Amino acid sequence: MHEGDTVTISDAEVPGAGTPLAGLKLIDSDTHYSEPYDLWTSQAPAKYRDKVPHVKTGSDGRLHWFFNGNEMFSAGGSSFVTRDGEKIPWYEKDFTTFEGWNVIHEASYDPRARVKFMDEIGVWAHVIYPNTLGNSMAWFVADEDKDLAYHCVKVYNDAVADFARQGFGRLFPTAVMPLWDIELCAKEAERALGELGLHSVAMAGEGHKAGLPDLGQRVWDPFYEVISHFKAPINIHIAAGVEAAEVGAAANWTKTAWPSLPARAHKPVNSVNMELANSRFVSNLLLSDLAFRWPDVKWVSVESGIGWLPYVFERVDYEFLEEFPSDPAPDRPPANEMFQKNCYATFWFENTGPQRLLDVIGVDNVMWETDFPHPTCLHPDAVRRSAEVLGSLGQDVLRKVVQDTAANLYNIDLS
Repeated sequence: MHEGDTVTISDAEVPGAGTPLAGLKLIDSDTHYSEPYDLWTSQAPAKYRDKVPHVKTGSDGRLHWFFNGNEMFSAGGSSFVTRDGEKIPWYEKDFTTFEGWNVIHEASYDPRARVKFMDEIGVWAHVIYPNTLGNSMAWFVADEDKDLAYHCVKVYNDAVADFARQGFGRLFPTAVMPLWDIELCAKEAERALGELGLHSVAMAGEGHKAGLPDLGQRVWDPFYEVISHFKAPINIHIAAGVEAAEVGAAANWTKTAWPSLPARAHKPVNSVNMELANSRFVSNLLLSDLAFRWPDVKWVSVESGIGWLPYVFERVDYEFLEEFPSDPAPDRPPANEMFQKNCYATFWFENTGPQRLLDVIGVDNVMWETDFPHPTCLHPDAVRRSAEVLGSLGQDVLRKVVQDTAANLYNIDLS
């Protein structure tokens, strides 16, 4: 697809035609970018050529990503949608190796193919997160060569800014941050949101587990000042951990299923653990003073679903706001009001959450996603499938959930 190209689809073929989603410019608030194998090596100076993330045969005879001499995880596109539009079951393929790059859908890594794909499925804009880099930050945080690590962060942000420029104003990748250095975070946020024109940043919600200051500490204020200036949200995507324990070992969320379960059962059990892990970040945020100190800093819990949020609200309030004769309850709004001040969450496969819980969570605080092209993505027919779930919301609420909230939060021009 080249500039000026269009996809011609008859009215009968338009995804969502004849449903409550018809006529809306849908914003998919969580999709992913399959980083090409040469993303870093093609931009590396001579001193870093063998150190930046690159792909070669690993100890098991398969292709792996390597960083500064360390063998990381298996290499692949992390895409479960093929070029012919088929979705491959997770339990039949490994998440990182999957298939060769001649098999995965071009929209996984090519910006023009991405927009063409979006036209075909009826989606207007994509908010986009990394694959490889999202799972690599623990190595960057743990590595002693922080100049190398920062170089890798900058190269990624430059690459996705170029990806966005080729997307006809419809692709919105998130910038990654050099989490190990708050001053660098402020500097890179200024560069990414200003010079590069990106619209949001991605962080790890539990950096304190790797010895970094927790996000509620005032040492982060220079970073929050930049974020507040640009009014750009901070995205906390699941599985973006930076714990040193994750380096060189499988993440804990991959180990929760009983070994006795059949292969098909492992992924849903592990997914529950991985997605609910964001409840730790959310509950900390609700009880911090960040919403008061930085009211223009917005936080998004990404790819974690929404059905668990009311439980967290009630659980937090039950203990934190409980009154005792010697210790009265804090003078503080309840947790759902704190969430509605500056927090958002995304959902994709759920029925109960969007149909029954929006009044508790906040109709202005929930956004729709598809998770393309990951194993749990709504492909195929994401729009019609979501229209069936969301059709009972009423047009005003529906418009917020699938379009307006994300447009306002990520500063997406719908004209």
